[in-house]
Amino acid sequence: MHKLYLQYKSVSVYSAVAMAARPLAELITAPDPSRRVSCAAEVFRAVADSGCDSTGEWVKKLVLADDNPFSRAAARGERISPKIKTQVQNELLTFKQLSLVKPSEFAGDEATFFPQFGFGGFSITYDGLLQSYANNGCGILSGGDSFVYRDGNFKAAATRSEKLSDLKGYIEEKYEIEKNTKSFVDGLPAFHTLLYGERGMGKSATVRAVAGEFGGRLKLIEIADISELTELVKKIRGLKQKFIIFADAVDLDAWQSSRAATDRVLDGAPDNFLVYCTIDRARDSEGRIDRARDNEGRIDRARDNEGRDALSYSQSELALFDRFGLVVTYLSPDSDGFVDILKQILRSRAIKWRDEYGSIAELAARKKGGRSPRAAKQIADLIECTYAQKRCD
Repeated sequence: MHKLYLQYKSVSVYSAVAMAARPLAELITAPDPSRRVSCAAEVFRAVADSGCDSTGEWVKKLVLADDNPFSRAAARGERISPKIKTQVQNELLTFKQLSLVKPSEFAGDEATFFPQFGFGGFSITYDGLLQSYANNGCGILSGGDSFVYRDGNFKAAATRSEKLSDLKGYIEEKYEIEKNTKSFVDGLPAFHTLLYGERGMGKSATVRAVAGEFGGRLKLIEIADISELTELVKKIRGLKQKFIIFADAVDLDAWQSSRAATDRVLDGAPDNFLVYCTIDRARDSEGRIDRARDNEGRIDRARDNEGRDALSYSQSELALFDRFGLVVTYLSPDSDGFVDILKQILRSRAIKWRDEYGSIAELAARKKGGRSPRAAKQIADLIECTYAQKRCD
């Protein structure tokens, strides 16, 4: 046991993991029953807090998420020096041996209340570790598919369950973004993308849903400040994973203030990341921008383009459009399109359509200042609430 403790003290690459596993290592050299019980209690609590069943699974989880020179190099596919490789292999062996420490060997007379943590289960190999870092990254980026980047730091974001099929309307717009994203994850040419339109049209929801459709193949990183784009790119460039950097509701003034640095990012050939931005356009003088559609509800491309040409874009907006290889415009639906979105939402909730709902929708849209999928969802919530109350009555 003394030799194993010395091996533990020699851990250097995975020093943070060694620090976390300190109670397990000190258990084997604890000088008295009180210290042994205390160490075992710390190990039991750490394993439980990690959501694992054994010390091996717990330490393995720590190793896979660790951010160190070796894991960063592996995540980028860089050459690993023979000395680093040997050290890592030795440390993995040490962690495996530590995971086999049985609490029963140290319980003594305290067996009736000695914390009986699970042991064993450390199964990661050196080659498996390399593959894991290449596939999933290291540090906090290895722990999921959705993150927020703020003030130079990453933070895990809540996983969103909304799918593209849950978003009603805007079929062609969603298709363009999904197709571009699929090309990116498949290693084909793809474009930085701007989603432009009024608030509430589903631009942000589309980006998040598209990223969710490719969960496991790419990671979404949302930035709160466009000025942080350059520093973020420096941190992820070269990693083997693919990223969508998402800047939501970008302010044109903020864009202009960091334009030179941002333009350099967008002008470069996409490597392991794409930038997706949304820009909110203020409503027109009538409070809406109607989208031209044919009699079957499909977008009339000729009339739609005429409508876009008639819009007055600022010089800042036009300059911004030029920075992106793909610009997808979200315009407010006309009356029929708005009602159709509401019908789809209610159908997905198993609520039978009634003609009066159309009138309710138009009245509510006027009060809200325009038609949008967000407004349609709010109306559907109100109808569902009323519908449920009537069924209870």
